[in-house]
Amino acid sequence: MITLPMIGVEVSILLMVFIGFAVGILSGFIGVGGGYLMTPALIILGLPANIAVGTSMAWIVGNSIVGTIRHRQLGNIDIKLGLVMIAGTICGVEVGVRLLNLIKNTGFADAIILSVLIIMLIAIGIPTFREVRERKAHLDKALKNKARLPPAKRSSSIGRRLQGLNIPPVIRFAKSRLTISLWPILAIGFVTGILAGFVGVGGGFIILPSLIYLIGLPSFLAVGTGLFQIIFSASFGCIRHTMSGNVIISIAFLMLLGSSVGTQLGALITQYVRGISMRYVLVISILLCVIGSILKLIDLLLPAPTPWLQEGALAITFGGMGLVVIMIAGLFIMAIRYRQGLPVPAWVVSLVAKDD
Repeated sequence: MITLPMIGVEVSILLMVFIGFAVGILSGFIGVGGGYLMTPALIILGLPANIAVGTSMAWIVGNSIVGTIRHRQLGNIDIKLGLVMIAGTICGVEVGVRLLNLIKNTGFADAIILSVLIIMLIAIGIPTFREVRERKAHLDKALKNKARLPPAKRSSSIGRRLQGLNIPPVIRFAKSRLTISLWPILAIGFVTGILAGFVGVGGGFIILPSLIYLIGLPSFLAVGTGLFQIIFSASFGCIRHTMSGNVIISIAFLMLLGSSVGTQLGALITQYVRGISMRYVLVISILLCVIGSILKLIDLLLPAPTPWLQEGALAITFGGMGLVVIMIAGLFIMAIRYRQGLPVPAWVVSLVAKDD
């Protein structure tokens, strides 16, 4: 155990390493910073919201660097697109940090942060779940009829309209084979930055679907490019939160020990599955995080602490992390078996057959 006298909380060293490892695998696999899981997990463990946000942001910096290095080796990053997004993201981070500093001494910071996270996760999770379910049904039907698998989904109807905007400057991204106006990219970066600074997320759970459905990137490029730009936004956010006294470096370091291994594994496994697998895991992780966060939020709003709510939040949050690790490992094993011509369950074929 390690005691944090400045906030009167005691945490397990092994638990911190496990959290880093589990969220690291998820981060490398689906291209998110992991803060949307990390921040509520730290709040559930008893850290004040501002400390949870700042420490999560510090961890995201190191974790994103590890993941980006691996995705760079795999050719999954459009550096030019990532750099363009950074301008909007950093402006948003500054706004988010200032908002957090305004509420951290009100006594309601924990509830506000959890509420914002829950709303944003639901807003992202529901449409992503619908798309993934429809996409998998389409792939399953094509496999059943022995038809050629359709190409990766590149954008939604809203995305096609955004890509059709000719508001100057219009930029060509050769790596992504994409031509689009600068302004939608900056807008996505700005919104992501506000969330990063305010609730301690890298913003990947918004960046990933935004890059796929609004900008039109393939899943693999969206994963790597998202992690690449998170390095810069998280670094700026970490500096600002450190200046505000919101970071506990020892906790961030312990979590980074686990994620330095987990992120590498998650990034490697992306080469063995279709892009829909990443979105499936994203949706499930969002669902588990929402349930755990709602239980903790109810506990915070009640006049007296309720043990079963706290225990339920702990069980769902950390049990969910273990479940996500098992799911990703299972997809990897099924992909290897499929490539070797060994039998795999019919429902899993559309998740691992060829690259998306």
